[in-house]
Amino acid sequence: MSLAKQFSLGFITVLCLVFFSTVWINVNSFRAYIDDQLTSHAQDTATSLGLSISPYIGNEADLPLVETMVNAIFDRGYYESIVLKDLDGNVILEKVNPPLPETVPQWFMELFPLTPPTAETEINSGWNIAGTMTVRSHPGMGYAQLWQNAKDTFWFTLALFVIGTLLLFGLLRIIITPIYSVVRASERISARDFSEIESIPRTRELNLMVRAINKMASILNKQHKELTAQAQSYYQTAYLDTLTQLGNKLALDNRLSRLFADKEMEPSGFLVIVRLSSLAHVNESEGAQTADIYIKTLSHLLAEQGKSVNAEVYRVRGGDFVMLLENINDEKCAALLDTLSDEFNAQSLPIYAHGFAHIGAAKFSQLTSKVELLENADAALTTAKSQPKRWQLASEIDTHLSQSAWRDEFNRILSSKAVDVVRQPVKNFDGSTVYFECFARFKAHNGENYLPMSQLIAESEHLHCAGKLDCLILEKILTLYSQDPGDPVAVNISRASFAERNTLDELVTVLQKFAHIAQNIVIEVNEVCLQHAPDNVHYLADKLRELNAKLTVERVGTSIAAFSQLRKLRPDFIKLDGSFTRNIHLSDDNQFFVRSLVNIAHGLNIHVIAELVEEEIEAQTLQELFVDHVQGYLYCKPCSW
Repeated sequence: MSLAKQFSLGFITVLCLVFFSTVWINVNSFRAYIDDQLTSHAQDTATSLGLSISPYIGNEADLPLVETMVNAIFDRGYYESIVLKDLDGNVILEKVNPPLPETVPQWFMELFPLTPPTAETEINSGWNIAGTMTVRSHPGMGYAQLWQNAKDTFWFTLALFVIGTLLLFGLLRIIITPIYSVVRASERISARDFSEIESIPRTRELNLMVRAINKMASILNKQHKELTAQAQSYYQTAYLDTLTQLGNKLALDNRLSRLFADKEMEPSGFLVIVRLSSLAHVNESEGAQTADIYIKTLSHLLAEQGKSVNAEVYRVRGGDFVMLLENINDEKCAALLDTLSDEFNAQSLPIYAHGFAHIGAAKFSQLTSKVELLENADAALTTAKSQPKRWQLASEIDTHLSQSAWRDEFNRILSSKAVDVVRQPVKNFDGSTVYFECFARFKAHNGENYLPMSQLIAESEHLHCAGKLDCLILEKILTLYSQDPGDPVAVNISRASFAERNTLDELVTVLQKFAHIAQNIVIEVNEVCLQHAPDNVHYLADKLRELNAKLTVERVGTSIAAFSQLRKLRPDFIKLDGSFTRNIHLSDDNQFFVRSLVNIAHGLNIHVIAELVEEEIEAQTLQELFVDHVQGYLYCKPCSW
């Protein structure tokens, strides 16, 4: 029972006791008073009436006169009986009224009985006693007065009781409201929401309690902000170029390691190297300040033009920049390079003696190694310097389907709903399964080979089929799970689906069809979606909470944007980007960064998953860094469902 109810019941019980006690005592006191009045009234009447009729007693001729005098007194209704007897006890005259009034309830008269005594007086005739008279007051008038007094007392006391009860509830509200505010604030603090209580009570004790909670919330909020700022500062120091605020060479190395270590994603795209052709000349002739402006100009151009294709831009050294273009086709890459070439031509100034910049690009796929990719891009960069268009694309490595062929493939997939599913578990360090991450696979029209997922994703976005594919994959996986339930399953949602709210609504509709298993569903979202469509990510997160489903943000750590979003989004899990996992036992920088990120996540009650774990020493290091769960070939390879 709550404290408010205990207080209420206690005070109401006391008020009820006071109420009934007051009524009882008041009525009883008034009853005793009426008893005394009836006794005095009867005795006075007996004495005065006896004196009045004494001259006429003993003479039968005067009996009518005596009766008239008695009737004059008796007919007023205040007496129950008047009896006149002679010396022998014979009744000379007797008058009797009904003993009980009709206006007073019987139960009341039984509860508060009036017992008026009988007053007796001797009647003298001269010096002799001629008879006796007994007078008994009628209790009816007493009951009527007592009943009226009881009603007045009841209603007056009831009014006080109601007023007292209202004041009690008002007082309880004043006391309980700050307590509830403290409880809610404590719950928010446990959920790592450090907002303070705005309404400060005036009551001294409650004021001290609320201020203490607010002080604690303020301190914890400050500590959390400091921890977040520390992680952000370290990320900027370790992985960002100080001049351009782009990713540095270490960030690029981690990114490429992760890209080619992920055996399931089948990567494809282009690596583009952009070099400032005249940086050395500008630095010598114009000075370092002008050279810095030169570098910033290029970084701004690359960042702006790269937005259209979700490019990742890095400054690796001096005047060398790298753009990583995932999941785009040849036409888009060539169009981007043409656009950049035009922008570079527009920036031409006399101080750029060797031109503004030149570009070399190389295509990569799951068959490409990191070393081979960098060599191809560097060779293309060398050739580009002498090309009129100032860019060069290295030779293609594999052959891609045409756009019309991809459209046919998508139509076939969506109409046949032919989806193969493989899954890989996310494990605790003790070997128990947290959930299975599911991956979709689509066979080509020949029914033998699987379509390359990286190209399929890129073309689905280009042909605006990504949302439909996500719905198809989600429904397929949930159907399989409903038929073969077990540990929770996770489904990846492509970043293209977050471009339109309607697509998310379609995904939510699919989830609602499987609401009975929603508590075992985990939706995985790429961190890049928090940069490009944060509102839609929050929208989906709210819908998932309504369904009791869970949310994982994957590839966390590739940008600084996630730090500010995690506290607002509150996902159930975050999955570290695989670039931090690879050889983490050899990298103090990565260990420090992961430890900071884990501290932030645990401060928000978020579980941390490390993916692409392939070595025992990596798993041991991650466990020492308090990572919660792991995923990778060390524990289990993806297997068909």
